[in-house]
Amino acid sequence: MSIFSEVNGMASALNFHIERQNLISANIANVDTPGYASKEILRGDFNGGSEFALELQRTNDAHFKTASQGADDNYDVFEVRDHVPGNDLNYVSLDKEMAKLNANTLRYETVSKVVSHQLGVLKYAAQDGK
Repeated sequence: MSIFSEVNGMASALNFHIERQNLISANIANVDTPGYASKEILRGDFNGGSEFALELQRTNDAHFKTASQGADDNYDVFEVRDHVPGNDLNYVSLDKEMAKLNANTLRYETVSKVVSHQLGVLKYAAQDGK
């Protein structure tokens, strides 16, 4: 196990939130585009919404790698049509997209603070506690 394994797992979470931020921004930009359906993204290794879930242990080299074990970031993008569209058949709800944008920003900031703290601990250890 590498001393950077936790940071690598968090890097995957940061990448996911950056991708989600871009997708939500695209939804907001298309709020007036006729026929546009908003899009959502989930991680392929979705673990119930927690970036801090317990890590699975690989007992065989044939097992799939998880994000912190070096797997490529795997995202699933899909259209969301969960409300009645307007006359232009646009499925984007500005209120929902802004709420998702704010929640995603909060999650990104939280994960980045955890990464910053972990890197600070590694720096402290590398400097022999000085």
